[in-house]
Amino acid sequence: MRTYYIGLALVTAAAGLSNLSCSAVECGSGTIERDGLCFPADDITTPAGCGGIGPFATVLGLDGKCEAETPTICDEDTTREEIDMDTGVTTCIGTAGGCGSEIDCTAPSANRATVCGRIWDTGTDTLIAQAAQNPEMPCGTPTTDGPCSLRVRFFDAVDFAANPMGAMPLSPEGGVYQDGCGRFRGHNMQRATLGFIGIGVDDAPGITPAVPHVTTGVALANEAANPARGFRAYSTTVQTDTDWHTSSMIGGQTFAQRGVLAIVYHYKGVPQAGVTARRNGNPIPTEDFYFSDTGVARTTVAAAQTSTGANGTALVIGTPSPTAHDGIGGEPSGCRWPTNLAASIPSVVFVQIKDAETPAGAACP
Repeated sequence: MRTYYIGLALVTAAAGLSNLSCSAVECGSGTIERDGLCFPADDITTPAGCGGIGPFATVLGLDGKCEAETPTICDEDTTREEIDMDTGVTTCIGTAGGCGSEIDCTAPSANRATVCGRIWDTGTDTLIAQAAQNPEMPCGTPTTDGPCSLRVRFFDAVDFAANPMGAMPLSPEGGVYQDGCGRFRGHNMQRATLGFIGIGVDDAPGITPAVPHVTTGVALANEAANPARGFRAYSTTVQTDTDWHTSSMIGGQTFAQRGVLAIVYHYKGVPQAGVTARRNGNPIPTEDFYFSDTGVARTTVAAAQTSTGANGTALVIGTPSPTAHDGIGGEPSGCRWPTNLAASIPSVVFVQIKDAETPAGAACP
């Protein structure tokens, strides 16, 4: 049953009837003929006026009008439905096998946290190479290379920043899941006391890795882990840290030994050039470093460069405690780089991705 703006409908209908001829109903501008009567062409409806099944089903739109319903339909043979209870959005998750599929990542219980994702290589900015054999199998005994040579742990980010080697890990339900595809999951963990969950990646204990790594951390807010799907954790090889140190010519300790914050400036997932890192709203010309690489890789630090190159990355040292960082330059029109707390923690590479946002804090359009 439809509800119309009665006055407009009656006036329009009367106008239409006055124009009746022998052959057809002739409706005026802005009206449409239905069953011999003229009605507004752009009807505003009640929810009861929408519905139907099949390809012609309609739902009530935000403007109060019926619009076509376009539901997400997941192929039962290759995907499963995963519904975000906050937004109502349905996502099709691959189940057909292979490292291209995502692992199960169900929402946590109330006031708990779940984080699922993959491990990326900090130096190449690519997914960590999958295991040579049976990559889909969960990691058991650590291997000397590949994803199962690494260890993923979850922390209260503030505890981790204060004591990265001695912080007490959070305990996911059933333990941390890792597999040879480089996928990981921490399900139904207790939330971080001070609001931010840290993820630390280093070499699995008890092995002599073929490619040794330095501890690498990332962080996300408790609220984002409800659950956080497709999250990026990072792994940094000792060789990458050595390459940064050698090309920068800073001398003394390496970046990881000093503690370094790697800030990556993104717009719609693409690294942005021309950004200068700031601390507390001020430039830090003696403590920021940038790359001359022409792609997304992070291998060569250019000592004289004063803003991000093609990989959109700044290396920041000299921040022993969590301090506000943002950036200036390279931001899309009408947008800005968000301000977030971060620190350069001794013996740790800490990666922070900054996505351009509007002044109101929404994603940059």
